[in-house]
Formats: sequence, structure tokens, C-alpha cells
Amino acid sequence: MKVIEMRRAGTAAAVLFAAVLQSACTLGVIEHSFDRKLSVDGPVRIEVVTGSGKIIVRVGVSGQVRIHGDVRASGLIPMSEGRRVKGIAENPPIEQIGNVIRIGKKSQSEGMVYGGIAYSIETPADTQLDARTGSGGIEVSAIRGQVKLSSGSGSLQADKIGDDVNIHTGSGICRVSRVAGRLTFSLGSGTLEAEEIAQEVRGNCGSGQVTLQNVSGRVGIETSSGTLRVSGAKADLRASTSSGRLQVSGNPAPRTYWELSSSSGAVDLAAPQGASFLLHARTDSGALETMLPITIEEQSKRELRARVGASEARVDIRTASGSIRIH
Repeated sequence: MKVIEMRRAGTAAAVLFAAVLQSACTLGVIEHSFDRKLSVDGPVRIEVVTGSGKIIVRVGVSGQVRIHGDVRASGLIPMSEGRRVKGIAENPPIEQIGNVIRIGKKSQSEGMVYGGIAYSIETPADTQLDARTGSGGIEVSAIRGQVKLSSGSGSLQADKIGDDVNIHTGSGICRVSRVAGRLTFSLGSGTLEAEEIAQEVRGNCGSGQVTLQNVSGRVGIETSSGTLRVSGAKADLRASTSSGRLQVSGNPAPRTYWELSSSSGAVDLAAPQGASFLLHARTDSGALETMLPITIEEQSKRELRARVGASEARVDIRTASGSIRIH
């Protein structure tokens, strides 16, 4: 009898606890928004960070920065968290010191367990940007200053940037185009697509695919696994992959040096008929094929030394396990 009574008491306590929990929480989505306008005079620097949420930065009117934020929490939300979401919207984490604007720093230090803040920002063209998100995408376009983008997981996009671009992501798709300065990147896993980069490109990728098109400056890239493609190369080029395919096309300029290497994977080099370089290609295990007009200096089954045109540049190709194709 006592055992039955104890069980009934335990069941009643559980029901009471569930009722209290239900009354103290909300199941669903709580969202509040805010808008702010800040006056600036001269070049602007924006630092924006969010634990979870998308960041969009576009060019607006001169002399003014406009910030729209969506504060959101979802799931089983305690009443205290619901109040905090509303409080953040009423007093958003925005600090301004002259032309330096910091967004999201306060909310990051306090922490947001149940949701995050998404930002949409309009700023003058003469802006420098440092944007970070734990999970969520970042988009920026048409600003003239340096751009630094970082995401734990999420897509990164930068287009028509007037200075250097630096991107870092744990996983996601990165698209970068029309950059007047340099591009540096670090990817854990994901995809990078970059085109029309005026100056140097340098970076590394753990696993994923990297594609570069119409690159005018020097290139230095390392990948652990995945396909690496570079087209339109002219200046110094160093590209290596531990495990993956390496595809390069372009015309090395006089006195430039190209070094292409793969530990395990094929290397494919495409050059125009008027190309001019000294070639050294070697594979430890794989076929070696060339379809360019060349003057052979030394050749074996696994190695080739030759002159292409007037030999004004130098190209070294090496793969430990994989074929080499030159055309």
C-alpha cells in the first residue's frame, strides 16, 4: 500500500512539475525587430558579430548608417528569455565612437542560448567591414574598404569590393567576385568560387573545392582534399593538394614561376599555343602526356624536361600518385 501511495505521489509531483514548467515556458517563436540610424562623417568602420543569424551589408546614403535587426528565439523558451529578446530589441547592442560602429558585442558577451540576431545594414560606400557569425550567412557588396568575413558554418558572399578581402569559415559556400585588392582565405570544409581578383590570392582549404577565374595577381593555394581549379593565371603560381585533382589553365608571363603539385591526384595544365616556358614534369606513379608543341631536352616514362616556345617562364609539375596531362 505504501509503495502504491509513493508511486501516486511521485506521479502527482511529476504532473505538477510539468505544469509549472509549461507555465514558465513558451513553445514556438518569439521575434522582435529594431531600426537605428547613425550619423557619420568620413570613412566608416563597422564591426558586427552575432552568435546565430544572417548579416547583410549594402551601400546606402552618404553620412548615415542604417541598422535593422531581428532578434529571435525559438523552441521551448523560458519566460525570462522571452523578456530578454524584447529587451535587446528595445536596447540593441550598438555602440558608436565617432565613425567606428560596433554591433552585437554586448549581446555576445551576455550570450543568447535560444536564438540570435540577424542584421541588415546600409552604410556609405567608404566603409571598412569586420563581420562574424557563429552560424549564418554573410553578404556584402559595393563597399570600398577592406572586408573581413568569418563564419563557423554558413555561406559567405563578397562582390565589388574596393580593397582587400579576407574570409574564414568552418564549413559553407564562399563566393567572392570583383575585388580590387587581395583575397586571402581559410576554409575548413566547403567550396570557394572566386573571380576577377585584381591582386594576390592566397589561402588554404581542408576539404572541399576551390575554383579561381580571371586572377591577375600571384596565387598561392594549399588544399588537403578536393579539386583545385585555376583559370586565367598569368603571374607566379603555387598550387598544391594532398589528395585531389589539380586543374590549371593560363599563360605564364615572362620571368614567372609556376609550381603545381599533388601527393595523390591528377594534374592537368592547359596553355595557349603562344605560351613560352621551361617545363619540368614528373610523376612517381602515373601517365605523363603532353599535346603542346615542345622541344624535348630529356624524357623518360615518368619524367619530362622540355622547352615550350622561347622558355621565358618556368613551370614545374609533380605528382606522387597520379597522371600529368599538358595540352
